[in-house]
Amino acid sequence: MTDQTAASAEPEVFDAWINLPYLPGEVTPDPSVVARFKRGNSAYEGGETIADVLADMDRLGIAAGVLTKVPRDITPPFVHGTKSGEQVLRETCERLAQIQRDHPGRFVTSVGIDPRLGYEAARHVRIAVREYGIKCIRIIPMFTGIAIDDKLAYPAYTAACDEGAVVSINVGVPGPMKPAKLQRTILIDEVALTFPDLKLVMSHLGDPWISETVAMLIKHPNVYAMTAGWAPKYVPEQILTFAQRRNPGKLMWASDYPILPIERTIVEGRALPLTGAAREGYLGANAAEVFGKPS
Repeated sequence: MTDQTAASAEPEVFDAWINLPYLPGEVTPDPSVVARFKRGNSAYEGGETIADVLADMDRLGIAAGVLTKVPRDITPPFVHGTKSGEQVLRETCERLAQIQRDHPGRFVTSVGIDPRLGYEAARHVRIAVREYGIKCIRIIPMFTGIAIDDKLAYPAYTAACDEGAVVSINVGVPGPMKPAKLQRTILIDEVALTFPDLKLVMSHLGDPWISETVAMLIKHPNVYAMTAGWAPKYVPEQILTFAQRRNPGKLMWASDYPILPIERTIVEGRALPLTGAAREGYLGANAAEVFGKPS
């Protein structure tokens, strides 16, 4: 087999979670995250551009990905006494949409929503999807301080379901020094039962509740998982066994750039002991099916 034939036989790769590169000075690296992921002196500190990301994708054979931005200054009035944050939401969505326009066929876009906004969060979902073409809504309980199944989040879930958007939710112990109980995997259960037509993608695999993660993947047709935040060589055997033997259509590779390097995660992802449909699904087919291919 020639090198070209071997390359063409490889599954198409789709990165289920790429964070928008940080502008210089946009973020202050969280010391706990730097320590846990050993990410000092890296893209996590800011300064890389979307051109850098695309160069890595091209070099490493990554066709497309979900480009994500979570604006952390959209907070409800009862938290900081500020306005709703619609302007912040729109500015964030426009940044994502402009990159999508500049690089057709490379990115599906995702934006973070603060569910504490209640009904206004639902309105933000509709704005993001209808006006900016956002395909995925990010919910990060460790930042909002409310649990995955908190009823305050239900307006956002309802709007996402109505608009046909995917919802991605962090599960498991956070990297930053934030409460873990808000992100316990089993809390996905009631949300999935309430919204059976809503595609829910668990991020970070839910450590230490790995058995709960597998249980949710088995139980709910609308629940998926991505390996964001994990160097693939450390993905638990339970997860890989599920993907290989139970259901090859549920697990997705994700770099979680810049928390982890794109190169390391794809090299290790390709080396995982997954074969056939499980490998094809993990490296890209499942994410493309759930999020849709970029236009």
